[in-house]
Amino acid sequence: MASERSKVRNPLWRKKVDGSMFDDKCTVIPDWVKDDVFGIRAIFPHPEKNDPRSKVTITLKHANGKNTSHWGAVITSHRGKLPPVMRLFYKQDVVEWLEEKFSSTCKRNKIRRRLDWNGPTAEKNIPFWEFVDIEYNSEDCEFIFTAHYNIENYNFPLEMLLND
Repeated sequence: MASERSKVRNPLWRKKVDGSMFDDKCTVIPDWVKDDVFGIRAIFPHPEKNDPRSKVTITLKHANGKNTSHWGAVITSHRGKLPPVMRLFYKQDVVEWLEEKFSSTCKRNKIRRRLDWNGPTAEKNIPFWEFVDIEYNSEDCEFIFTAHYNIENYNFPLEMLLND
């Protein structure tokens, strides 16, 4: 198991990696994160990914110490009488990084789709969690992704169901 990170420079959200991060190319930012951790509720009220005010940079931290910058957008979807939902979107290049760094969760997600399971059923039948650290640098409007808690070579009980 990885030890805790030190010298984290920005507010950090340790996000559980789930299938929506691969399938939907986004993650929902919970109220407690947007208000109490990142303080971004008022910064990103816009509903369109292509609105220039929604644009952010996503920096991916690689094991070799290299960082790469990628497109991102934070939007707020207004849903009538329901509370609005804030999402962080990214493109396929970020998904590919997630698939590489969190290959066990990616495999479980493929099994989930093949067996038509929902997320909780998949986690119950194939129990583990992986986490990505997401920091927010408000000065540069930048989200920094670090693969911190990931499982390599998980022994899947249903491996034979995958068609890779």
